[in-house]
Amino acid sequence: MRLRAQITIDISAEDFVQAADHQTRLAKFVEDLKNEYPAAEMIIRERRDRRPESNVVQGPMRRAGLGVRQAKVG
Repeated sequence: MRLRAQITIDISAEDFVQAADHQTRLAKFVEDLKNEYPAAEMIIRERRDRRPESNVVQGPMRRAGLGVRQAKVG
């Protein structure tokens, strides 16, 4: 049997310096997890506020993944 455990942490950061500090702190937790679960990994994504409804494109014209930055650590 295969299982996947996910932990979600939403973080607010004022700037990239503060975001990097959070990323560094979280990476330390992941390293501790790797002692018990070697395949553990952390993915950090930048989340942006949604646009007003009038700008949303519906149906097949909509492009997934716009406005998302992500970094895989570990």
